[in-house]
Amino acid sequence: MLEATSGSGTTPSTYTVPFSSVKTDAIRNFRFLVQFLPHDTTQTSWFSGTMGFTNVSGLAVTVDPIAYREGGFNTNMHYLPGQASFQPLQFTRGQTLGGSANATWMKKLFIAVQGNGGGSLGSEFRANIDIHVLSHPNPQGTSASGTTNTVDAYKLHRSMSFRVYNAWITSLVYGDLSAGGNGLMVEGMSVVHEGFDVTYAADYSAGPAALIDA
Repeated sequence: MLEATSGSGTTPSTYTVPFSSVKTDAIRNFRFLVQFLPHDTTQTSWFSGTMGFTNVSGLAVTVDPIAYREGGFNTNMHYLPGQASFQPLQFTRGQTLGGSANATWMKKLFIAVQGNGGGSLGSEFRANIDIHVLSHPNPQGTSASGTTNTVDAYKLHRSMSFRVYNAWITSLVYGDLSAGGNGLMVEGMSVVHEGFDVTYAADYSAGPAALIDA
């Protein structure tokens, strides 16, 4: 947006062109990490903590409106907020050796549904999920004391983060096999949940709240 500086008349005499900055750049969507936080902390071994996915979609919330009309003031419809619904999340990744976390999570549902499968009777199958959108390029960090220094290689700055609550896996899909193909084995997972929070970094200073150990 051009900023005009008025001259002697109504016509601006100069225009100031603002420079783009890192802070005004839109957040990139291709650098992100996903962390699973099982409710049962004794079952963390089957979740590999931080996981990489090719695609994450479905971060959306909708509040259904309730139409309401009343006598004496019925020239227009009133709308009240009703129930909120959250879309299932879709996770996609290339399958790797030993990457059995999602399959193990699915097996845990069978102990809850029909008494067999992975886990013991009454074991908790829900988890919270943290989705961290990482800054690009990764900025310099600031230590807790405020001294500017270079961020350690494993310290990554988060532009924004999502915390998904009470999630559990509802479907697990594997890609097709083809002897004549030249592709990758892909795994897709669908997760239902009960809501999420989203937080944003105020700037590129790397205080404790803006850093994550990757």
